[in-house]
Amino acid sequence: MPLRKQKIWRVKRADPALKYILARELKISPILAHLLLNRGVYTVEEARIFLSGGLEQLAAPGLMKGMDRAVERLAAAIKSGDKVLVYGDYDADGITATALLVKVLRRLGARVEYYIPGRLTEGYGLHEAVLEQARAAGFTLVVTVDCGISNAGAVAAAVRAGGPDVIITDHHQVPSALPPAVAVLNPRQPDCAYPFKELAGVGVALKLAQALLVACGQDEDAWQDYLDLACLGTVADIVPLLGENRILVKAGLSRLACGGSAGLQALLDASGVKKEELDARAVGFALAPRLNAAGRLGDARPAVELLLCTDDTRARELAGRLNHGNRERQQIEAGVLAEALAMLHADPARAGDRVLVLASPGWHAGVIGIVASRLMDHFYRPVLLIALDGGQGKGSGRSIPGFHLYRALEHCREYLLAFGGHAGAAGFSLPAERVEALRAAINRYAGEVMPGEAPLPVLDVDALVSLRDISPRLITELAMLAPFGHGNPDPLLACCGVSVLHCRGVGRDGHHLKLLVRENGTTMDGIGFHLAGCVDEVAAGAAMDLAFTPAFDHWRGERNLQLAVKDLRPGGGEPAALNQPHGGAGGPGPKKANDDLSLLFQEAARHLPRAEQALFLPGFVRRALAEYSRSPQADRLPDWCRRAFGVPPPAAGGLSGTDAGRETAALRLVDRRGRPGRPAWLAGLVAAGRRTLVLVDSPHRTVELASYLRHACPEAGKGTVFCHAWQDEGQRVLIRELLASGRAGVLVTTPDQAAVTAGREMSRVVVYHPPGDRREWEMVVEAARRAGAGAVYLLFGREDARLAARYLAALAPDRDSLARLYLLLSRGNGPPARSGSGDELLDRLTRQLKRAGCVQAQEFTVALGMAVLAELGLLAWPAAGGDSPVCLPACRGEKRPLSGSATYCWAQQLKKTSLEWLGHTLNASVGTLFPGPC
Repeated sequence: MPLRKQKIWRVKRADPALKYILARELKISPILAHLLLNRGVYTVEEARIFLSGGLEQLAAPGLMKGMDRAVERLAAAIKSGDKVLVYGDYDADGITATALLVKVLRRLGARVEYYIPGRLTEGYGLHEAVLEQARAAGFTLVVTVDCGISNAGAVAAAVRAGGPDVIITDHHQVPSALPPAVAVLNPRQPDCAYPFKELAGVGVALKLAQALLVACGQDEDAWQDYLDLACLGTVADIVPLLGENRILVKAGLSRLACGGSAGLQALLDASGVKKEELDARAVGFALAPRLNAAGRLGDARPAVELLLCTDDTRARELAGRLNHGNRERQQIEAGVLAEALAMLHADPARAGDRVLVLASPGWHAGVIGIVASRLMDHFYRPVLLIALDGGQGKGSGRSIPGFHLYRALEHCREYLLAFGGHAGAAGFSLPAERVEALRAAINRYAGEVMPGEAPLPVLDVDALVSLRDISPRLITELAMLAPFGHGNPDPLLACCGVSVLHCRGVGRDGHHLKLLVRENGTTMDGIGFHLAGCVDEVAAGAAMDLAFTPAFDHWRGERNLQLAVKDLRPGGGEPAALNQPHGGAGGPGPKKANDDLSLLFQEAARHLPRAEQALFLPGFVRRALAEYSRSPQADRLPDWCRRAFGVPPPAAGGLSGTDAGRETAALRLVDRRGRPGRPAWLAGLVAAGRRTLVLVDSPHRTVELASYLRHACPEAGKGTVFCHAWQDEGQRVLIRELLASGRAGVLVTTPDQAAVTAGREMSRVVVYHPPGDRREWEMVVEAARRAGAGAVYLLFGREDARLAARYLAALAPDRDSLARLYLLLSRGNGPPARSGSGDELLDRLTRQLKRAGCVQAQEFTVALGMAVLAELGLLAWPAAGGDSPVCLPACRGEKRPLSGSATYCWAQQLKKTSLEWLGHTLNASVGTLFPGPC
């Protein structure tokens, strides 16, 4: 068997326009922006949440269908003293969910017990017999966690028998027929309004706990006491660490590190994980296996008891039992793996199968899934392992991308007694005598769906870089993407044509590869764990392509950069050869290279880095600066100062051709102000079809949101175009043609460009950002009426107002900012010494003002500030011979009232009026905002 299987490298593409916008707006490196796009984070709004969002970003539990009814029934049971049974599952997700809900119910004074079915004796799911036993024992309410959604029959039987009542909380795929329970909590229900669908079972239990605690009079933040359990179960269940899962895990890791409960502290101690090393990887590979081992070997109750334990001595005893069970599991697993490898070695024909099918009477059914996964990784082939017992076989399978295991078993169902699962994993049972028939049938099927050579594993590379890009700052930036796990993997970069200066095997057994490499004059160390078998491939001086994760190497108190090498291969070719199409983060591209829509977005990507600053400013800011540039105060400034106020766009109006006199029916107003998940909600609206006009606050946002919709909506999003005032006439003609022909049905634009929809009606108007002033709001109202829209959706919220307030702070520098600017000028930042250097002075002063604490400062802030200082007699422009500002010393003790500056008064009044207006748009009723027929 080969020690290392050659991989196909697939480099993920990133939308260049979105990449530039993310890097510019968030002040991050293009590499980090690229990696955010790879993870499906397409907008600045989503990126801010991804990088720094906290628990406040989580949706309200009441949005989950069935929540009110579930809370009502549980609260009634607590109040009346009814016996409540929490029914869980034997994996780590089910174990943590069980412990969490039991803890919460005990906190609220409920009479609560729990039940975990035996993996080997009962199997997964809610069993009718257990409900019968619960009824006989006097339980009037059963609450499932991490199971039950597919057990309609068991719940129906309980209903017919007169109890107990059942509340289902689950996160698995929803069948067509739901259980007739008192309430069903599952965000995957088709009509469930909860925006995040990927919660683990413990995540759903946490949402129920949050709502129940508040309903029973606990503090609003009481649910956060259980974030440690939610973190543990979420990581263990290998759900995507994106969205709410990532927020829960990020917050939960901090709680977990504190070892808040005796049980969790004992689990940490037994696992040997230091608190400072606790991350998602440690949870997944050290803590979770100890919980899972209990369920795999037969009885998960000790794991639940550990998490519920409050006594240190008892907790250490239980943690020791789990440790022993985990070692036993590892030994059993190693034995099964060794036997499976021996079987393949002894039977070359079987080892050559497209699907490896192995069976043995000595195998433990609780570990064959893990072993199947390891064999699949090693051979990169689908694997079915079957534990035989008394003429029956219980099997577990794992598969590679491109071979849908559930469909394969469905094709071979005549040989099976039962089966279930999904594309990558499945479980099944069959008579022992049918094992060889199953092997033959599934391999025939594999030959039909995977013809040709056996597939090679794929290595997804985030981005191609140069070694010059690797720096401490980049590593610090990449750490912002943590916690890493399923759906949010460790960053993997690649560098092509690297010269290997030295390589050798290192480590106790020489299994690891130590490298010294150079590229473009930059030399770096690298370490490849378990890659020592590549030494013969890597001749000193050879050109290689490296796939790696940049990291810090801490040794003897020093910190150095190091490449954690994941794969390598002979290099020296063109980097483009690596740039395989990627169907994930890059999104579906146009079918033709010269597609009109594609050309529109390609031109935007080329234009943005060269664009005027004004292209990135909200409309109300641009209009205010344009107004000031025409004032007498601006006339007194030198040209290089006035340039900071921006250049008027080439297109003053919108697309031509609308019927300005069109009368419309009453508008239906949909108020979604302040609701979370705005980009995804808009994508869902667009995906539903119908022509849509989306209004944003600045020109670059038209490109950003239109690009996002093209990625987020594979079908409807392809017909999205954008329009802003800096496009040339040729592009505007193209947009008109696309809208008129119906090839485009979604237009993203700014209010000042929205007067037209190319003579075609728009079914709905989405106000994505709050108009910054009354004039802009009037543009929105007029656009909605001219477009003949039947509905207007208000999607903006307080975060938009906060960002607008930052622009207003830049437009209207306060006394402190002006004092800092005067100090910088008086310290000799100097006059511009040559033609064109006034722009350099503006840039330098802006950067220095930001470092001095005025983080909102822009170049126009400096220009306006100098105008104020000049009007107060603290700054002078020489009457002859140039533009150089000269600071004039103020008399000791003399105060210059800011009201003496016309520029200052204008800016402060603008700020006051705009803030009042923004508050009005956030708080006023929709009827007030949209006068007339609604």
